[in-house]
Amino acid sequence: MSEAEEVCVVPEQEREPEATCSGGPPTGRGAKAKKSRSSRSSRAGLLFPVSRIDRQLRRGRFAERLGARAPVFLAAVLQWVTHKTMDMAGKISKRSNQHRISPGHLQMAVRNSSALKQLLLGKPRHHSRAVPQSQRVAAPSRKRKAKDRRRRRRQRAAPARATAAVAAK
Repeated sequence: MSEAEEVCVVPEQEREPEATCSGGPPTGRGAKAKKSRSSRSSRAGLLFPVSRIDRQLRRGRFAERLGARAPVFLAAVLQWVTHKTMDMAGKISKRSNQHRISPGHLQMAVRNSSALKQLLLGKPRHHSRAVPQSQRVAAPSRKRKAKDRRRRRRQRAAPARATAAVAAK
């Protein structure tokens, strides 16, 4: 029924003091109050999906039995780790005057935090590139580069001179 078709009935007898509408839920002594639906994530005060984590834990067959609070706790831990990592990576990217968080910022955030380092300790699982070791360092001056080039040329030429001198004898 639409709202325009809803018909309200007002009781004429004194023993029924409440009015009922044909479209809505019944009210009164015998009627049950309809509970408003709320997700387990909102009840726990989390942003991460508790129901999805629960479903994946049950499908994963990690244990025969699973408590009702286990997915709530796991969602809270995942949310904390994500929040801490993203917060630190955001600060690192801000320090380097960048507006976006890059994978390098995330790696440095994990490496700089003792709690995250202890939690996520292990071999890196990426195969794409090397892990940055520290913040960017200022490039050496042009004079220094020129000196390094000359030194390398001398080192390459030195063995050739020695072999030429030995061959001349």
